[in-house]
Amino acid sequence: MLAKSKYSLKQINWFHTIIASILLYYLPNSAYPFENKIENITTGEIYPHIVKKNTFTLNTRNIKVIKAGNKFLWIGTNKGLIRYDLKNEKNIQVYDNKNKLLSNGVFAISIDKKGSPWVGTYGGGLSYFNGSYWKNYNTPDGLNDAFVYDIQLTEEKIWLATWSGVNFSMINPKQTLKWEKFTVENSNRGLIDDWVYAVKIEESGRAWFGTESGISTYYKGKWKSFNHSNGLGASYNEVEHKNKEVMSLFKGEHHNASPSIPNIQAVDYKPDYIVSMHLDKNNHLWIGTWGGGLSLLNTKTLTFRNFTTHDGLPGNFILAIEEDNSGGLWIGTNNGLSMFNGKKFINFSRINGIQSKFIFSLETSKDHSLWIGGHKILTRLIIDPISGLPINLE
Repeated sequence: MLAKSKYSLKQINWFHTIIASILLYYLPNSAYPFENKIENITTGEIYPHIVKKNTFTLNTRNIKVIKAGNKFLWIGTNKGLIRYDLKNEKNIQVYDNKNKLLSNGVFAISIDKKGSPWVGTYGGGLSYFNGSYWKNYNTPDGLNDAFVYDIQLTEEKIWLATWSGVNFSMINPKQTLKWEKFTVENSNRGLIDDWVYAVKIEESGRAWFGTESGISTYYKGKWKSFNHSNGLGASYNEVEHKNKEVMSLFKGEHHNASPSIPNIQAVDYKPDYIVSMHLDKNNHLWIGTWGGGLSLLNTKTLTFRNFTTHDGLPGNFILAIEEDNSGGLWIGTNNGLSMFNGKKFINFSRINGIQSKFIFSLETSKDHSLWIGGHKILTRLIIDPISGLPINLE
């Protein structure tokens, strides 16, 4: 039986319901250019080719998360977890609430050294699969909440972003985890908000948490937080026109499919709402905001640089961020896919054969593949390690 979160769905305010509904329904390594000074003015350009790609149509809504192991690709959807064999495409296994997964809504996946997945779910807590059976963790086991939105594994710990703060535990071979927590209350408001959507851990141990109200960082017992007043996210004047166009699209496409969604014109801009985060190879933190564009936080100087459609991004709603093996930064937006090479954005959309307008998830694998999760569509691109661009072209 599912353990109840301390928040029932009726208690979740309308804004969280909107965002969750949209996301669930539709919606050379050391020589990376980010080490160099990023040009003050960037430009976006449409990629001029049609991409020859592997495209898979799934009987699901959106593909929320993708993670690649050595053998399997794990795909999180609203209808369960899909295990796709990278060497045998006919070997596909689906895990859902009929075979021990506590919830069909999969928000987060992290792969451990053994190739086993940790799975964060929508209302079903955390699940671990050792290849033979599932072990589940929920609120009776010490989790803050049954809604687990992100997972980060380090050498010794597992970190969870939940809708009631942060959980973390030392990892042991028997997976008998003893959960500790950070909340607004027990951190004396060091954690800026209990609605946590992303977690990233530096090698030094410094932790970064993306929340509905901005970013918090914790290191050696000290907290520091950042929000729009500190430079996170672009100003509304910069994004207003493009964002209103998107809200009109959301209202038309989403509202018709799901009449329970309220009027979402009111949430076309929330720069403190962190949708995605990525800590790159140079320890810079890239932050995806809801309508405020893409933010780059220099973790040494603690200063922000913001990018929007004015800089060449295809959209200001940043749903996914991933770095490829060559150091290129790939960004999933409400209006297609973009690659940032340190100087400019190169954009991919339906005219290139990327069939999903909304890019919800991105994942790279060792064979230079870029996996793209959209609305019912999973796409695979092959990235040239020299140019950083797709090589499967027409």
